This record gives sequence, C-alpha cells and structure tokens, in this order.
Amino acid sequence: MVWPPVWTDAGGIVGLTPRASCGAGHEYVFGDDPGKVGSSCMWYTNYTMKEGESTLDPSMRTFANIEQGMESYVENNPLMAPGSAVIYSPCGAAGGNPFGCPEGSPAGPGQDCSPYGEGFSYGPKAEEFDFIDVVTTEWRKGEVVTAGWGIFANHGGGYSYRLCKVPEEGVRGLTEECFQQTPLKFASDKQWIQIGEDQSTIREFIANRTTEGTVPAGSEWTKNPVPNCAGMRGGFMNEDPTTCPTGFQFPPPIDGLFGQGNNLYMDPSAYFEWTLMDELQVPDYLDAGEYVLSFRWDCEQTSQVWNSCSSIRIV
Repeated sequence: MVWPPVWTDAGGIVGLTPRASCGAGHEYVFGDDPGKVGSSCMWYTNYTMKEGESTLDPSMRTFANIEQGMESYVENNPLMAPGSAVIYSPCGAAGGNPFGCPEGSPAGPGQDCSPYGEGFSYGPKAEEFDFIDVVTTEWRKGEVVTAGWGIFANHGGGYSYRLCKVPEEGVRGLTEECFQQTPLKFASDKQWIQIGEDQSTIREFIANRTTEGTVPAGSEWTKNPVPNCAGMRGGFMNEDPTTCPTGFQFPPPIDGLFGQGNNLYMDPSAYFEWTLMDELQVPDYLDAGEYVLSFRWDCEQTSQVWNSCSSIRIV
C-alpha cells in the first residue's frame, strides 16, 4: 500500500510517485547492516501457508496456468484460503523473517534468508518500530475513500483492507485479530490504475471480488488484476519484460496491464509506474477516534503475505 500514506513514508513525501512502491523507508537500516533496509515493500511474513482446505473461488486464481506437475508449489499458498495464513504482524515484519531463517538460526549479513525465500532475519514488527513523521489521514464515517498499492515484484494473489481502533497501549497493541473484526467493503465494482497524481492517466476496469471462502467469513477480497506471464516463474526469466511469449496467467483486464515487474535482469523498463486504486466504504457505525488501516496481500505464486499500515483518524 502507498495510499493513504503509510508509516514508512515520512511526511507522505513518496505517496503516489511513479515506480516508487518501494521508494519509502530507505532511511531505516537495521543492525547497522546496509543490506537490511526497511523500505516500504520489505514488510511481510515469509514462508506461511493457508490454514485448512482450499476455499478460493477458481475465478480468483492468479497462478493456475503453470507447467504440469507444478501445482504442488502453489496449492497451499496463502491465496488458496484468503486471510487464513498465519502472519507475524498485521503491519508487516521487516525482512519477513523476524525469528531467523530457518527459525532460531543466527543472523547473517544482508539478505541472509535467500535460501529460505529471500528477505532478511530478525527485523522488527512494524507496530513495534518507531517511524518518524507519520502522516495521519482523516476519514469521515460513512464516506467513500480511495486506497492504492503498487507492485514491485508480482506474485499474483489477492488483497483486503482492514481497520483497527488504536488500543489504549497504542499501536504496539495492534493485533491481526483486531483487524479481522473490521474488514472494509469495497465501495464499487470498479478499480483503476493511474500514474502519480495525474488524473488524465486513469484507466478503469471491472474488479474481480469475492466474499466466499474468505477469513474472516464474509470479508471482501479483490483479485490482483495484473496477470503474470504463463508458467510458474511468471516472466521472471524473460529477457524482454514487455512481452509474454507463452501467454498470460489470465486475460489482462486492459491492454498492456501485465507482467512480473522486477525480474532477473533488473530491467527498469519492467518496473510498473502505476498505482492500483480502489474505492473503500468507511463504516458509518464506527466510533470517532484514532485507527490504523492495514493492507493484506495474500500471494499465490509464493508462500508470502505482504502488509503495510497507515494511520487514520475517523471523524
């Protein structure tokens, strides 16, 4: 999530800046190790699986067009039962592996978790970290608001937005259980991409949303509408990131909206410059006060859940 401004985005300076979904938070370095940085796309839970049986509506799949024999690599990943996978933090853990990789192992330098799904070990949970110059966004009860997120590396999946009222002990008391009590509804069936704040770049399309088989029951989730290339790697190995020679995971909702994003060749032309926007309905029954908005992205290609949080004042 990049909008409303997230905790990592000091003063809201980065916001909707094109190609900057990872652009905030680089001032946060952990353990004096320049390889362990709290950029906005590095707060997540690594190597987590769905709980129980798969409950996903097949139309919500994002990595079904893969090679024969590869289904076992995705069948237990978080999207297959949206919201059920256990996560370390509702706002993300820096590096994705707060207890080591594998758990209990000593920390190594830099991205020391690469053999175990990348990221780094022993980073803090976002709700327990002191971010600087956090922006608070004001929402009114009952109004329709916008939220948006960007993709650096596309792992398919689906996402949900949730609210939690800040407890007496402050944000350190935030829990996933609290956020699951107030999942937000999307206010319409439309979503759109836009480049920065330029309204002339808006391209709308119909969202694919579901309330079936989700956790908590009845919570509304939206399919990541950006298809990867066909195959388990999703285009990660493609030398030309602007094409999918073997086809797509599913049909793009609009021309040109597809791809892996960051790939093996670190080709800047592969990086997505847009933000994916949705309208959310603020419940009219909420008490006024200080809240936190949590974005939860459950992946299908990988065993990961990505989170970020924004401070919200309900009036």
